[in-house]
Amino acid sequence: MLVCALFSGQLMAGHKGHEFLYVKSVEHQLRHEADSDELRTAAEESAEGLREHHQWQKSRKPDTHFR
Repeated sequence: MLVCALFSGQLMAGHKGHEFLYVKSVEHQLRHEADSDELRTAAEESAEGLREHHQWQKSRKPDTHFR
């Protein structure tokens, strides 16, 4: 399903009434990729912080044993 979602935009671009927008310039593409990299880095750092906080909370809970 994820693969279909990723490629549906490209497939629909070929249908009547849809236009496929090409990159205006290399500079624009590089700026876009740099912005994406910054966002990805910020998201990864945030996720790592949440993981650490979750592990900290989990470590403070007493162990539970199921029988």
